[in-house]
Amino acid sequence: CKKFFCRKDFKEHEQQLSIEFDHEIVRSHDELLEEIQKLEKSNYLSLNLFDQIEQWKNATINKVKKAAEKVQHELIELIEKQRITIIKQLEPIAKEIRCLREEENIVENDIDRLRQKINEIQQKLKQFTQKDTNKTIIVNNDEIDWNRLIYIRQQQDCEYITLNI
Repeated sequence: CKKFFCRKDFKEHEQQLSIEFDHEIVRSHDELLEEIQKLEKSNYLSLNLFDQIEQWKNATINKVKKAAEKVQHELIELIEKQRITIIKQLEPIAKEIRCLREEENIVENDIDRLRQKINEIQQKLKQFTQKDTNKTIIVNNDEIDWNRLIYIRQQQDCEYITLNI
């Protein structure tokens, strides 16, 4: 038939449109909806971003551990250095005490002078061993902007998400 709107051709055309609508439009819509629902149930597309975040977290934890180990080692060295300094300050006093004992020539002035030196060293040791003295060890987490250290940013064109590490 060459008529454009004859009933037979119109019905056939209507069926073709219905089939095309079901196969292309409805199916595409349903597939798109299914993909969107997958995003709700699991972080399907974001798995790579989650992997990147996990890698960053592990790397950051390792850096913090290394920094802490370094400072702990430095603290051990500082304590040892102070201990050696105090021992060196005590050595001449010990030597003088032995000499005075051997000579048996002790006078009140010697006792007062040695008492003062020993008290000075005791004060240095006390200052070093008191908890308040360790104020030289400063742990300052307030300087780190934890909110800006890592963050997610959606691009303006909404095509992808950037992870800023």
